[in-house]
Amino acid sequence: MTSGRLDARSVAAVLARVSESRPRVQCLTNTVAQNITANMLLAFGAIPSMAIHVDEVAAMAEGAGAILINIGTINAESELAIPKLLEAARDRGKPLVFDPVFVELSPLRRHIARQVLRLRNLVVRGNATEMAALAGELDAAEGVTRVTTGKVDRIERGQSHFAIHHGHPLMTRVTGVGCAAGALIAACCAVEPDPAVAAAAALTAYGIAGEIAAKRSRGPGSFAVELIDALAGIDEATLAQHMAG
Repeated sequence: MTSGRLDARSVAAVLARVSESRPRVQCLTNTVAQNITANMLLAFGAIPSMAIHVDEVAAMAEGAGAILINIGTINAESELAIPKLLEAARDRGKPLVFDPVFVELSPLRRHIARQVLRLRNLVVRGNATEMAALAGELDAAEGVTRVTTGKVDRIERGQSHFAIHHGHPLMTRVTGVGCAAGALIAACCAVEPDPAVAAAAALTAYGIAGEIAAKRSRGPGSFAVELIDALAGIDEATLAQHMAG
């Protein structure tokens, strides 16, 4: 396995393409994360859509640049909507990011995860516990990009990988910040054909925004606001300053 590293110019180039093309990300996501996910996408230069109704998700996904499925607060309607999104991703060639929140705790979540992981070439973003719970399914999945987030974010696809050493502990103390990361990855996947590079660019920018926000904030409440501002202000010079170490 070979290790990859993105420089500030490469990350900035991906972010610039997001800002220029303003991809819409169709998010079927955690209800407690909807607001912060939408705000992070807007700060990033993308457009959020949060359709959940089974009779419209396919239409909403058809014109989207990428799709996010997050099972943090799965319910009967979203369970029925997920196959529609998988069909849209498969038939229209849409990048899809899957966040298997708490998959280790519920047979229903494991069942849904197995369905999603039948899709080829998707990105799976989870913490170490979630990714371990899906190890067998991930090993069998075709073309999957594994994004394991934590103190160090690790991205694996085929024989290459990235390790992202940015972020701040306050990012774990605000509801929805982790879930929003999947949406930012999806936005980058909409403009970058290599999903590992897309994930690395998104998490590098997000982690650096977290470091900046932590310096400006007084605690978790103000951190959430500062994180949106910091993400909106990320540019190549800021990236270079924080990636110099």
